[in-house]
Amino acid sequence: MKICVTTALSIALLLGNSVKLRASVTGPVPLDGDGPASQVCQQCCQGLAAIPGIPGLPGPAGQMGPYGQPGSKGVAGQQGQKGEIGPMGERGAPGNIGSKGDDGIGLPGKIGPRGPPGLVGTTGETGFKGQKGEPGETPDDSNERVAFTVVRTSASDTSTSHDTRLPFQETETLLPGTSFDLETGTFTCTVPGTYVFMFSMCKLNDATIAHIHLRKNNDWVASGQSYDRSHHEQMSGSAVLVLQRADTVYLTIYGRVLGGFTKHYTSFSGFLLYPE
Repeated sequence: MKICVTTALSIALLLGNSVKLRASVTGPVPLDGDGPASQVCQQCCQGLAAIPGIPGLPGPAGQMGPYGQPGSKGVAGQQGQKGEIGPMGERGAPGNIGSKGDDGIGLPGKIGPRGPPGLVGTTGETGFKGQKGEPGETPDDSNERVAFTVVRTSASDTSTSHDTRLPFQETETLLPGTSFDLETGTFTCTVPGTYVFMFSMCKLNDATIAHIHLRKNNDWVASGQSYDRSHHEQMSGSAVLVLQRADTVYLTIYGRVLGGFTKHYTSFSGFLLYPE
């Protein structure tokens, strides 16, 4: 770098001396440009072109200019059409069959159905099966048809004890084999089984109070009562009982009960639902 600078200065000094020498030979140049000097300068004062000087150092960076306006959005191109599906290629050749794998251990299968029993061994000779017997005679079940309905026909009866049995005068229904005593109003079981009993009694309007009880043997099963003195009032009830042979069922009253010759305001019924 130092050699280049020294060489450039030497060239500059030589050029300067050459200019001074040429000026002393030619003399001053007239101002009007018409003299001989002007003619000589136009022909002989054009020397060799000087060597360009050393470029100067770059100047400082200028300030950043303002941002330009954003450009307009370009127009979106149209979507191209979907191309057609090309033809299916030919099916390739089947691959080689792979080698057989090792035998795996499978799970146990389901248990199969049970087989038929085997033949039973015999210790002796087997006898022949006997012939079917003739059908037996159907027994007479008329004694298992038990039912009754009894009514009162007297005008009225009065009782001052809850243990007074209510008698009846007529039987509306009394199947054969049914045991019923009208004087005591008592049914006696002759066929064990399940029975249904129902009763209905009318209290007179002048009676202060009236009670009626359905009883099995000495036990109270169902009852009814009335305290209305202004009107006749009907009382009724029912029960299902399991009876054994010789059990008794009857009604007892307390108060005054109305009978009736034809209208039968007081009645008592029972029947066998099914035998034992």
